[in-house]
Amino acid sequence: MKLRLESGEVGEAKSFGGGILTLLSPRAFAPGSPIRFTVVEDEVERTLEGRTLGSKRVEDQRFEVKMRFVNLRRADRELLLRQLA
Repeated sequence: MKLRLESGEVGEAKSFGGGILTLLSPRAFAPGSPIRFTVVEDEVERTLEGRTLGSKRVEDQRFEVKMRFVNLRRADRELLLRQLA
C-alpha cells in the first residue's frame, strides 16, 4: 500500500499487526519521533499519525520503519487490515 509522508515523499506500508505498522521510507526516523502520512482509498484521503519505534536500512537504500499509532480510529484500522491482508 502506497502512502505519502508529510514531507511529500512516497513510502510503502508492508505489514500491520499488534498496533505496529511496518513501512518502507526513503529516509530514517529517530525512535520516538512523530510521523504523519496520508493514504488514499476510493479517492478519500486519510491522514494517520504515530511515533516511530526505530528504523533500519534495507538493501534498496530505503529504510524499514516500525511505528505505533498515536490515535487510530476503527475505520482506519480496518482500512490498514484490508489493504495489507
